[in-house]
Amino acid sequence: MVKRHDTTTIEHVPPSVEPARRAVAALLVAFPKPIALGLPRLGEAVGRAWFSERGHVDPEISGEHLGFLRKGPQLCVIDERSRNGVFLDGVRLPPGEPVPLDDGSVIRLGRTLLVHRECPTKLEPASAVGKLVGPWGLSGVRRALGQLRASGARNVVVEGETGTGKELVAEAVAVALRRRERFGVVNVAAVARGVFEAQLFGWKRGAFSGSAQGGLGVLLRHDGGAVFLDEIGELPLDVQPKLLRALENREILAVGAETPSTIDIAIIAATNRDLDAMVATGTFRRDLLARFDRRIRIPALRDRAEDIYAILSALASARGAPLIPERVEIEAVERLLLHDWPANVRELDSLLTDLEPPGRLTLHAVEARLGRLEPTRSGAPLTREVLERALAAAGGNQVAAARALGVSRGRFLRALKVVKT
Repeated sequence: MVKRHDTTTIEHVPPSVEPARRAVAALLVAFPKPIALGLPRLGEAVGRAWFSERGHVDPEISGEHLGFLRKGPQLCVIDERSRNGVFLDGVRLPPGEPVPLDDGSVIRLGRTLLVHRECPTKLEPASAVGKLVGPWGLSGVRRALGQLRASGARNVVVEGETGTGKELVAEAVAVALRRRERFGVVNVAAVARGVFEAQLFGWKRGAFSGSAQGGLGVLLRHDGGAVFLDEIGELPLDVQPKLLRALENREILAVGAETPSTIDIAIIAATNRDLDAMVATGTFRRDLLARFDRRIRIPALRDRAEDIYAILSALASARGAPLIPERVEIEAVERLLLHDWPANVRELDSLLTDLEPPGRLTLHAVEARLGRLEPTRSGAPLTREVLERALAAAGGNQVAAARALGVSRGRFLRALKVVKT
């Protein structure tokens, strides 16, 4: 007879689930100076006094200028019959008509430019990240740099489009890792394939024709510091295993050497290419990408319009010709905020070369470089007139009308519901 043992079953406790953070609607002042504002009370008409009480003075704002309300989940802005209008993404709104807002919408009233953001937490303007300016849009970069200081990471890759400031972030990484005093830079794309290995790892005397003497590679020359490998996505596939050894064991093998040298170095890489896509196609080694302890992504300028004037102002000051807000046309800044900036900050900087006289910014000068604002189909505010015109042109077919406007059917229907109620 088998003896039974009494046991007590302990109920399994499932993993805890973090509650989802509710997005907070915010109005970020992008011009003339960065200030974070919460939404006014929904349904309330606000104007000059409301802004002044929150530290933003603009005498061109009407006493009752605009308001905000929700139609279901959709946040809308309404021109409360102001004297000089409310402009959404460059288009003046019909007075008294609620118009849906998107995350990133640009609102102009008086001499003020606001960017609407749905944020997980309340935002406050922040100082530069090293030499990289961004009072609002660099929070992820700041957070990553703060984590680096305590992580002990030594391999970091900075990702971002051309002109976003990857080298500036790399310098900030070196500072965070306390490696800035010995900081070397290698433009991987500019090094000839045949000499890349020798330049990076060094070479022994007689290793190849013409090598009468040995030479230290850039990694050994900066031992104890940091080396920035710009455009690492261009690294030849046959050299990648050797860099892998440096990242993994802190060992390098000079060309012609039989025994490796040990180094103490932080390796900071950067690329404007999609490394994950390159791994999938076999042009970048998966194990090499995995050896980077941290990946820091710099957002494109088009995704942080609220930073654009602050960046432009800093660039102008660095040139010795600071912008004077009173001499800046609000329409000129609005045009900048609505541009796509394919070359990012580099393109924004080049705009300053055409400003005459220095310190002044006019719509004429901006349009001479960027052209007149032609709202993209998806960028045009979905007012009643726009929606009805699209529906009429599509013979009442909502799918076709949405396609013609370049928006999803869901967004089209939400906007249609707003203007009909």
